[in-house]
Amino acid sequence: MASIFWSRTSASAPERKAAFNAPPRAVWARSEAGALLDRGMGRDATRAMGGRPVLFVSYSGVLGGAERVLLDCATRLGRPALLACPDGPLAEAARAAALPVAPLREHSPRLRAAAAGALAGFAYEVARVVRRTRPAVVAAWSARAVLASALLPSGPKVVAVHHDFPPSRPVAAALRGANRRAARVIATSGAVARSLGGAVVLAPGIDLDAWRPAPLPASPPRALVLGALVPWKRADLALEIAARVPELRLTIAGAPLDHGSPRGGAFEARLRRRAAEPDLRGRVELAGALDDPREAIAAAHVLLHCADAEPWGLVLLEALARGRKVVAPAAGGPLEIVTPDAGRLYGPGDAEAGAAALREALAAPDPAAARRRAEAFPVEASAARFAEAIA
Repeated sequence: MASIFWSRTSASAPERKAAFNAPPRAVWARSEAGALLDRGMGRDATRAMGGRPVLFVSYSGVLGGAERVLLDCATRLGRPALLACPDGPLAEAARAAALPVAPLREHSPRLRAAAAGALAGFAYEVARVVRRTRPAVVAAWSARAVLASALLPSGPKVVAVHHDFPPSRPVAAALRGANRRAARVIATSGAVARSLGGAVVLAPGIDLDAWRPAPLPASPPRALVLGALVPWKRADLALEIAARVPELRLTIAGAPLDHGSPRGGAFEARLRRRAAEPDLRGRVELAGALDDPREAIAAAHVLLHCADAEPWGLVLLEALARGRKVVAPAAGGPLEIVTPDAGRLYGPGDAEAGAAALREALAAPDPAAARRRAEAFPVEASAARFAEAIA
């Protein structure tokens, strides 16, 4: 299998290991069923699965936090499941976990009126998969899949699963309209639910066995920023925070989602220029994409998160599970994850407040408290709640 990079929104090494070593009750699908789906033989594949499946639909083929949660739920569902998504890291990780895949074409990632044609084309493809596989439930995973599900003919029960904040008022209104067609509306945080006018909140969890505590490293103090290099994740703010903590060593691990494009390369180049300035020179490492983030977390004293509006924050739970306190903005998902004994919160976009919060967290490490907070979010419980919600 080709190398997959976690922080380019691909499968992490622990997730791939979990996929290959999952217990029989979690990975129900036989490999030949997946092969049938990939060859387009939907009805035969459905019979091979042993009943009408749950069809998970993802507009995106990348493997970010939302998509990793999808795999956690699908592989622990306890009933037949299959995935419809474009080819890419998500499909590759699904096949590694013995989850059948119905390939879709890749469409425009933009959520605006100009992308309406792409959304209609996506809905048409999904409708064809629904006709072939006759699922009992369609789990529309994230905003674009939810909007497309509203265009499907009447048939299987639709569950709308939201992981993101609507990017605009018109999109929020469209999503509320699509939600009215769904049998159940789920959000992965209270913040996302409020942005949509209400939903059942099912917070994602993590595999605590894959993310075990690690000893704290030696001095000097080190912080880790972990995630895709996209502007809304605010790695630029992390640099300004680090500039205010002169003794700090900072690692930024991740790569642009649109790697190789002028836009993605421009943001990364801006980060590198800032890191080379005198107040940061020699203290910042841009590590690029990581195959396995667990060692990077172990090498840091604190996870520094800077997104002004993070819908949930799976990486926060992963750091806590490794025994690392989290410093994050007091908004969105982090407000629901970070407690005073597990880290510090600061005003979104405020470098001075972020630096003060970081100093406090570094001065009082408490791996046991961080781990206890992570233990409130076991993946088995979150997957079971999802299975119950769609029953």
